Amino acid sequence: MASIMSDKHERVRARVREAFVLFEHKEGSRLVDFKDVPVAVRACGVNPTSVQLNLILDQLAALNAESEATGLVGLENFELVVSNFLIQQEASLFRDDYHTLLRAFRAFDPEGRGYIEAETLRQLLSGRGEVMSEDEMNKMMTVAVDEQGRICYEDYAQRLANDGRRI
Repeated sequence: MASIMSDKHERVRARVREAFVLFEHKEGSRLVDFKDVPVAVRACGVNPTSVQLNLILDQLAALNAESEATGLVGLENFELVVSNFLIQQEASLFRDDYHTLLRAFRAFDPEGRGYIEAETLRQLLSGRGEVMSEDEMNKMMTVAVDEQGRICYEDYAQRLANDGRRI
């Protein structure tokens, strides 16, 4: 049993390190800008709430305060905080399945066209619930929107639900 847990912990730590490297301040610096932490956490394959992200940011800020406060987060602190968060909060971080996502997207497509205009979704996501930042919105749209400015939600729901990531 201990071996299974250590394997899981090592897989989580490896995924956290991979996400960290994507947002590294300067290649090889082992530092990430504090403002990139939320996106780096999401790159681990989870979608934490604002409350959960604030908890992570608070823990990183406290650890950063002990060192030289540069506005950057080191790999060791990021790995420690985010790995522990992913392991401890696993039950609250499960992704929605394809059918749940599909029902959600269909709620915004009353005509049943099979797509949502990108601008419509952008307005919804920037004004309701947990508001996405402009940077997060642009990154999502880069992946979701086709050449005609539409989000074909069956394909996008499939991509979101089955990207191969597991905690």
